[in-house]
Order: sequence, then C-alpha cells, then structure tokens
Amino acid sequence: MTTNNNLYALYQKALLSDIDNGSFRAVSIDESIPHRVGCTNDGFPMLFVECEDTEKISDIKLSLFRVLFTRKCSIADIENKTVSEKIFTLIQMSSKDRELIAYFFQVVSIVMKRLPVRPKVSILKEELSKIIEIFNSSRKFSKDLLKGLWAELLIIERSSNPEYLIRAWHESPEDRYDFNDSRDKIEVKSTSGDYRSHVFSLEQLSPNDSSNLLVASVFVNATGIGKNIFDLVDMISIKIKNTECNLKLVEIVYKTIGPNVEECLSTHFDYIFAVDNLRYYDSKVIPSIKKEAVPPFVSSVHFRSDLTEIPSVDVSDMDYNSMLFDSL
Repeated sequence: MTTNNNLYALYQKALLSDIDNGSFRAVSIDESIPHRVGCTNDGFPMLFVECEDTEKISDIKLSLFRVLFTRKCSIADIENKTVSEKIFTLIQMSSKDRELIAYFFQVVSIVMKRLPVRPKVSILKEELSKIIEIFNSSRKFSKDLLKGLWAELLIIERSSNPEYLIRAWHESPEDRYDFNDSRDKIEVKSTSGDYRSHVFSLEQLSPNDSSNLLVASVFVNATGIGKNIFDLVDMISIKIKNTECNLKLVEIVYKTIGPNVEECLSTHFDYIFAVDNLRYYDSKVIPSIKKEAVPPFVSSVHFRSDLTEIPSVDVSDMDYNSMLFDSL
C-alpha cells in the first residue's frame, strides 16, 4: 500500500512540527478546501472538516477512532505560525501505527471526494458511517477470502479495459458471480494447489439462457516477495482515469478486508506465476452435475471439478460479441 497519499503526507508534516502551545497542529489540505489535516500534541492523527452548518449531532466514539461534531477548537497553522479558533468536525484516530494511519487516511479521502466543499453536518455523518462500516466490519475474514480478492484484482489488472470490469464487479463477496454486466458473467476461481481443482455451485454453472459464462482459473501461491492486495490496487489505479471507478475499486477492497490491513500488507503472492498460468474456461465444458439429476427439494448443491485436462479458451479468439469478455 502506498503511504505517500496526500492526507498521510500532511499528517507527517504536522507530526514533525515543533509547535507546542496547547493547540492542535494542522496543515491546510488545499487553498480551495477549508479542511485541514493535523495531529494532537500526543501525535494522534486528526482531520478537521469545516461544515456548512453547526447542527448538533451526537458524537461517534469507537475504539479505533472518534468523531466530534461542531467543536470550536484552537488550531496552530504550522505553515504560517498562526493560531486561530474555528468550528470544525474533528475526526481523530486512536492509533499511532504507521500503516494503519495511512490506511485510515486513504479511506477518509474516498469519503471526502464524495462531499461538497462544505458539507452539511448530517451529510458528513452519513458518509462517515461508511468508515465505521469498514473499520467495524464483522464479516468473517480468512486466507481464502484474501486469495479470492487477490485473484479478482489480478483479472482486473491484466485486463485491456479495467474500468469496464470494475463497473461490472460485484459489490459483495456473496454475489453469485464476480463480474456481471447484466448480460455475461465471469467467475474467478483461485487455488494454491498443484491442480486446477475448484469448487462450484450448481447455480453458478447454470446462468440464464441468454448469458455466457467464463471461468477464470488463477494459481494464488503465497511467497515471501511478491504482490500484496495493495500492490495490485496501485497497479490498477494507474490505469484508471475515471474517478468513480477508482473510488469503487478502493471501496470494495476496503469493505472486503475491513480492519485486517496488517495481514493484507504482510501477505504476498507470486504475481509472475499467476500471470503465466492464468487460464479461462467456457462454463459449458466444465465437469458438472446435470440439474435434472438433482432430487426434488435438494438445493445449494456444490461440487469440486478438476480443470487440469479441460481445454482452455483464448479470450482474444472468442466470438461472443461481449463487452465484458472483450474487456479481458
């Protein structure tokens, strides 16, 4: 994960300031933006958001950070050495962990990009609820979830049209297909074994009659030196010009991993091996169970299929007239 994003860099600037007069240390984000980034005298990161109104709203207090709405506070501007009093909403993180702080500021920056220059307090609280959802995620996190996310990001990173794939990307890991543009589908399967053996649900391999389904098979092998989740996000972001696509990319990743940033940073996978062995399969040739063979009142049928000897397809040679497949 890159730690040189704008908000994090400004926080470091405030942190290294030698001002110590009892005020919060802060730096302006931009001349056109009234908000500021700073820290407490103890070094905890803070964001000062100037709102359009001063509506009284209940504060948010969590173990990792807190939000104090419409507070008059004394701020020492470390650039011009002045002290001023103003009403801000204060977002303070209760951690000094370098990587977690960088992660926090990246998440905050996503929320801030969706807001007007001076948002209403009520709108700000609504958007901040998304940060709460990410940092208080109760979703079960596992190595398999991490591998699956890494494989999906690899497909986006290697594609010829990452913006289209991101628009078609699922909002939740529980969605039936990983990529779905309302016509065609792509399901991404990852494995760290020696064979292309993947678990499917019968419903997954039975798309609607007018849809085509491709299955991407990715070897995701842990390695000491390789690419982690955030490396792939950075590689994709460079290729994307559309702001909304970039926001969706980062937001889905953060919602998926929740507060488990440390584990995601320390877990690397073999990028070159995954790229060299990436294969696509037409769902029609994947060994499956016939729907008519399933007894009445039986549902949620899952099975494992070995694709090792199944012929793969070259996406450049496919003739499906599919925007989704043409984006690979």
